[in-house]
Amino acid sequence: MKCPFFILSIAMIMMPMLATGQPATDDLVSTCVIAAGENTTYLKDFRVQLPKAAPNAAVPVYKANMYLMKNMKYRFAVCDAPESTGELVITLYDQGKELISSYNKSTGKKYSSIDFICNKTGLYTLWYDFIDGEQGSGVGVVCMIK
Repeated sequence: MKCPFFILSIAMIMMPMLATGQPATDDLVSTCVIAAGENTTYLKDFRVQLPKAAPNAAVPVYKANMYLMKNMKYRFAVCDAPESTGELVITLYDQGKELISSYNKSTGKKYSSIDFICNKTGLYTLWYDFIDGEQGSGVGVVCMIK
């Protein structure tokens, strides 16, 4: 009887040590949800951490799939962690075709959020990466606009 109690006690002591680092990310998610605007409903967040791109190699990308509904308006917001050296970007794809991005490569302009009106229900792919393949961490938030 004493052995399970001992193991449980050790586990309870160790839990806070294992959970370090999470509150900072949760704070960043909260900040990003607020930055998305008052007229939005939070749907999902993506926590992104990518290494710097190697010379002559493809830029590291975090890919996620999300089901979007026709005639709904979505907002995709991106927020960089304070210690991040790179700037987080989202690009939305439908069957390999780029639909919208928070970074305009031709002008160099980066947007903290982009709105998308879905024209067909289906599975879309979200690509998160950092401008010029820089190392970084951040959060992408998907919201529905009311």
